[in-house]
This record gives sequence, C-alpha cells and structure tokens, in this order.
Amino acid sequence: MDAHDFAVWVSALQTYYPRFNLLPNREAIELWYTELSDISFETLSAALRKWVNTERWPPSIAEVRALCADITQGKAPDWGEAWRETMRAVGRYGYMQESAAMAALPPLTRKAVSFIGWQDICTSESPEILRAQFRQIYESVARREVEDRQLPPALKETIALIGTPSRVSLSAGESKRLKEG
Repeated sequence: MDAHDFAVWVSALQTYYPRFNLLPNREAIELWYTELSDISFETLSAALRKWVNTERWPPSIAEVRALCADITQGKAPDWGEAWRETMRAVGRYGYMQESAAMAALPPLTRKAVSFIGWQDICTSESPEILRAQFRQIYESVARREVEDRQLPPALKETIALIGTPSRVSLSAGESKRLKEG
C-alpha cells in the first residue's frame, strides 16, 4: 500500500470516529503507516468497515492487524472444533495409521496433537483429562499462531535477526536498517 492510499484510509478512520483525536500529527500517521504498510488497501478498508460496524471505539494497530489477518487467512478453529477433528481422525485412522491421520488434520490441530502424541491420544484411558490437556496445548499453539500472523514480515525478520544466538555484533548498515524498521 502506498502513502496516498494510507492517507485515504486514515481520513476514513478519522471520519468514522470524529470525537476521538486519532492520529493527531504527522509523526502518529507515519508510525501507523510503518506498522500497517504491508497490508493491502483493500484488506485495510474491509477491516475498517467491519470494525466500525461492530465496535464502538476506534481500533488499535494490533486490533487492525488481527482483523486483517482474520480476513486474509481466516480464523483458526476453536479448540472444540480441533478436538472433534482429532477424535474423528482417531475413529477413522486409529492407532496404526498415524502418518495418514496427521496428514488429514489441519496444521494447528496437527501441532497440538504432536505435542501430546498420536499414540497417547489413541490409547488414553482418561478422555476427560486428555481433552483438558489438548485444550491447553491447542489454545497456546493458536495464540502463538495468531500473534505470528499479525506481525509484519519485516518485524519477523528483525526479531529473528536479534534472536540469532550466533550474532555477535551488527554492522553499521544492519544497525541502521533495524532502527529504520
């Protein structure tokens, strides 16, 4: 999205919420643009329209990014749906066809199942306890996934660079690039 499209979006945001002092200066607009510029104008506009039709207060950057991620990638199923999918896979594939069962599960569900273990799910004698464990694991995995979907690609790269253990020091150019964002 270019700066002109973003200015149109900001104007709409301010028009929808005239009682609030939204993005009151150039610096505020530039900061929001930095955080939202990787999202298409169409997606941002749809998110804003959905927001103003369902919420009374103006959105934060995080709320805008979350709504855009939901629009473009869909919402992750809740843990109950994921549990039902897992139990269907247990019934369909059973203990012996782990790889086929795992391939049939959606990625988030597969990840939660892998933490518990397919064999353990199939042979559990405590379904209530297993379901509670699955819920905790799935919600944790889903939270991480949602957060990851919301982050701009450039920020993910910066975080990965900072978190790389072998990194001893940054060159002047890398340091400047990190500061610019």
